[in-house]
Amino acid sequence: MRPEKQNLTKEYLTRLNASPFFIVVDYKGLHVGHWTELRKRLIKAGAEAPCSVKNSIFRIAAKEAGVARLNGALAGQLAVITGRRNIDSRQGR
Repeated sequence: MRPEKQNLTKEYLTRLNASPFFIVVDYKGLHVGHWTELRKRLIKAGAEAPCSVKNSIFRIAAKEAGVARLNGALAGQLAVITGRRNIDSRQGR
């Protein structure tokens, strides 16, 4: 694996291991303004979402993190939402 891909795999694995949760979302068709608003709300709630993930590389990181069951769900334009604490659904409203 190329060094760039190794670095991405490590970054994804670090995020997965540091977060008490992760959510995989398909953002196809989401306009930039909506995505920006979603990211702002996630930050307020203690979560974060990178712009997107490379599915094949995230699949490797997920397997290393012990969540290999995601393999079938990793297709399309995906982003992974992680955080440092559990999200309270009442926040950010």
